[in-house]
Parts: sequence; C-alpha cells; structure tokens
Amino acid sequence: MPLPRFILRGEYSINAKLLYAILLGRTQLSQKSGWVSEDGDVYVIYTIRQIANDLNRSERTVKAALAELENAGLIIRVRQGWNRANRIFLQLPDEVQLSSRPEGKFCPMDGLESSPCMGQNLPISKKEKKKTDSSQNNRRENARRCFGQYQNVFLLDSELAELQSTYPDQYEDYINRLSAYMASSGKHYANHYATIRKWLDEDSKPKPGKNYDYTETYEEGECL
Repeated sequence: MPLPRFILRGEYSINAKLLYAILLGRTQLSQKSGWVSEDGDVYVIYTIRQIANDLNRSERTVKAALAELENAGLIIRVRQGWNRANRIFLQLPDEVQLSSRPEGKFCPMDGLESSPCMGQNLPISKKEKKKTDSSQNNRRENARRCFGQYQNVFLLDSELAELQSTYPDQYEDYINRLSAYMASSGKHYANHYATIRKWLDEDSKPKPGKNYDYTETYEEGECL
C-alpha cells in the first residue's frame, strides 16, 4: 500500500496511518472507475465492516481511526442517507505541494517520494481547462453509485430513474434482493441494471394457466 511521507512522519496512530494508506489505494481505484462527485472530486465507498475485515481490526477501532483522520482534516465523510455508506473524500495537508494533473482534482500518489504529481503548481491553458472540464462532466454522467442492503449494487442515475419509472413499487425490493444474493453467494454480474431489469421483466409476465376441458360431462354422483 502507498504510504505518503507526511503520514509516516506525522504523529498519528498506527491504525490511522494504515487506514489512510488503504484509503489512498482505494481512491486510486475509484479514480479509474469514474467515482467522481458533482464537484469533480474522487470519492471512496468503503463500509466500516469492510475496512475492519481488510485491516483485521475491530469496527470500534476503525471508527476511532476514521474520527482521528477526520479531526486531522485528512478525510471528509459525506452522508448519503439511511442505510447507505458514506462517501469518503481523501484530503492532503496544506504543506504538500501539488502539480497540475491530467484528470481529476486528486492524484493518489501525491506525497510519495517519487510521486509524478509532486512539484510546483503550474497553470493550465484555457484549452486544457476546457478539455478537463469536459472530461469531468463525462465522468460524472458515467459514474455509478452503490445501492442495496450491502452497498454492492452499482447503477447509473439514468438506470435507477428508468427502474423507478417502469417499476415504481418493485424496483427497491429487487435491488435489495440482488444485493443480498451477491453478498451471500459471492457471485458477481457484469451489469447490475440488466440483471435487475431481466428479473423484473420475467416476474411481471403473466403465468399461463392450466387448460381445463369444461365440456367433459360426469355421471350423477361422480366426484371430480
């Protein structure tokens, strides 16, 4: 895991240092996956239970480490509503010098000894700024958010809106059903929207009834 110099030299607990390192790695994955907020900042979706398992620490220890990083201004947690994991935005101290970067506002390798993002702050041209803004807008439109009981179902806003419009009374139940099934079985699907839509379409089709011959006659006293 990448460990920035300021974290190694800082007066933080070992749990906070390990947590920052693992969040830094997850931020790099989020950047590649297009997990970008409306403001263009890269965020991480990482439940306390998952962090505890990955770090082999108790959930209480993880909560304390998160609070330590938040109080130090190294992370920002944004609530997403009931039963949904927080968005975690990794932050850097003011004394860490950053250079301009090709995409996003955060370079996951900032603060490392050999980081390509270290250096002086360089202004970018209007042409490059326009290209960067366009790239950020595209990432926002294509960024999937997590849903479901276990926060493991990923949908675009347009896909969620389509499910809400077509199946307003059923879509949420099927999202949670897929979430629970993947969490319990370990199975993964290439496209969660397509899977949910397939299940809904199949279950909504009328089931054919049995064919009865109503012309059959019976003698008096016989039972069907």
